[in-house]
Amino acid sequence: MTLDNPAAVIERLAAIESDLAVRQNTYESAAGRWVRAMRNQKKARASAFLAAKAERTVVAERNAIADEKTALDGMEEEAEYVALRAVMQTLSERASIGQSILRAQGRA
Repeated sequence: MTLDNPAAVIERLAAIESDLAVRQNTYESAAGRWVRAMRNQKKARASAFLAAKAERTVVAERNAIADEKTALDGMEEEAEYVALRAVMQTLSERASIGQSILRAQGRA
């Protein structure tokens, strides 16, 4: 699609807006899942740290054990959220570029 006339730019902006609207619920749900997963990971890490206290006396060792036990917690939720955030940001940037093109065409 070329954006060489205002009608084409407006059509593309409408498509971007529609795409953003469709993805918004999925994005918000992914964000909610990621926040919950982060909380669960922090709790699991704290529990692992406290459990390691019985076997290790050095804090650095307990931190390493806790990190190892919880490093992958929430990985899928984070990946989904980050991927959707990138898509939303790209669409937003495309809309911004489209608006700039439309303004420039209005001045031409």
